[in-house]
Amino acid sequence: MIHEILAFIVNVLIVDPLQAEMEKRLAAVRAPQAVIADVRKCADAALPALVGRAAAEPVWIASTALDIWLGRAAPDEVLTSVSPQCAAPVRAAKGYLRGQGV
Repeated sequence: MIHEILAFIVNVLIVDPLQAEMEKRLAAVRAPQAVIADVRKCADAALPALVGRAAAEPVWIASTALDIWLGRAAPDEVLTSVSPQCAAPVRAAKGYLRGQGV
């Protein structure tokens, strides 16, 4: 039960904001759907690693969520720090966002 609660919290505080922001911005610059899908797929696949980190370090999720909310950390940076295999899809997405405030 605690695992499910952590998964929900991580999803709401990190994964959902990342996906929503990236999808919105990528759609605005008309990035290929494959790039958008790759970011979404990677973020979904990273959820277990993020939950594992939150379970191992409960303070991490609170401080990370606060950092994201205050703009001191970007959700994509948190995602790639915990799940390095997401670096390539995020980097590809950011390639389309150059000049868009990324």
